[in-house]
Amino acid sequence: MAESTRARSNREWQEELRAEDREALADLWRYLLAACVTYLNRRREDLPQLDRQDLEQLAEDFTQEALLQVIESLDTFRGDSKFTTWAYRFVINIAAAELRLRRWRTVSMEVLTGEYQAPLFTFVSDDKAPDPETVAARNEILVLLHQIIDEELTDLQRVALVSVHFQGLPVVVVARELESTPNNVYKLLHDARKKLKKGLQRHQYSQADVLAIFGER
Repeated sequence: MAESTRARSNREWQEELRAEDREALADLWRYLLAACVTYLNRRREDLPQLDRQDLEQLAEDFTQEALLQVIESLDTFRGDSKFTTWAYRFVINIAAAELRLRRWRTVSMEVLTGEYQAPLFTFVSDDKAPDPETVAARNEILVLLHQIIDEELTDLQRVALVSVHFQGLPVVVVARELESTPNNVYKLLHDARKKLKKGLQRHQYSQADVLAIFGER
């Protein structure tokens, strides 16, 4: 936390931010930025391609977005915690969501192209996720995916998808078990993935969410 930040009561924070007081805005900006930089530094494994300058720029972007959200949400603050604790959650939620999407984007692109060899849902449901927000989001996706798989896929599509992406079996092995060909299995996987994406969209996931999760352009 920046040393120059002046101590304020919850009411003072709200009143000064509503009045667009420059000092209050600057103090909150510094507080959120410091929190975000610390958070991102603790999760460097999710951002291996970023150097220190890039990471700080990313933190500034998240901080700007969080500051706007805090100001727009001032009327929802009920004083159940310190104002800074309440505001802190905005920037952490934004950063956590972005890291989650970056990780899903990397793995899911490989899944959709048939290049990912490890079981997909071992990653999605990993209970060693870096924070509770990520665990909750992954579990929500996992439950929904299981529902779509159980209710919307054909028996053959389900067998192919579970065998390859749940159990990590090679396509040639699945083809042999089904007394089919690898090309037919790839077709089953392709159709199953399309149903998964459409199912996610029907369950109130926006196009942007789906694109981020599956890494498509």
